[in-house]
Amino acid sequence: MEFLSKESLSHIIGVQKNTLEQWIEDFDVYIPKTKLNKVTYYRSDGIEVLKFIKECSDQDYERQQIREMLATSTFPVRLDNMKGITQQSHDESYKENVVTMMQTIGKVVSNVEHQQQLVEIIKEKQQNQNKLLRDIKKQTDEISHLKQEVNTLKQQLASVINYGLKRKARQ
Repeated sequence: MEFLSKESLSHIIGVQKNTLEQWIEDFDVYIPKTKLNKVTYYRSDGIEVLKFIKECSDQDYERQQIREMLATSTFPVRLDNMKGITQQSHDESYKENVVTMMQTIGKVVSNVEHQQQLVEIIKEKQQNQNKLLRDIKKQTDEISHLKQEVNTLKQQLASVINYGLKRKARQ
């Protein structure tokens, strides 16, 4: 495993050292590091995380948005890095997480309301279709009844014609 200094990382990532230091502070739990002789070094597997952060930063994403994207990404959270988080940054992170959760809950509630409206529309359409099906059933029954009447009338007509022919034949 290769260990890198901040200078090396800033050169590899292509950002100023002070920018890299800010990112390391802001996104500490995603950047693997180790201490050797009281000097902090960064593991090479953190390069991809920092490149991702740079790409997001270049696209003008805010720190909180980048944090949310990292949280949903495949980058692992480094639990060993979490020991160094101060209470202040923990409180800030907690507040940001609560705000994010509240926004998510708001979106979910809005989505549920929208889904309920769609369900009501679907129920109304289903009721209309059920009414149409009942009307079609009535019409089908009426057609069947009329067919029976036509067949009965045909039979009666045939009987009348036969009776008329028999009468003519007798005369």
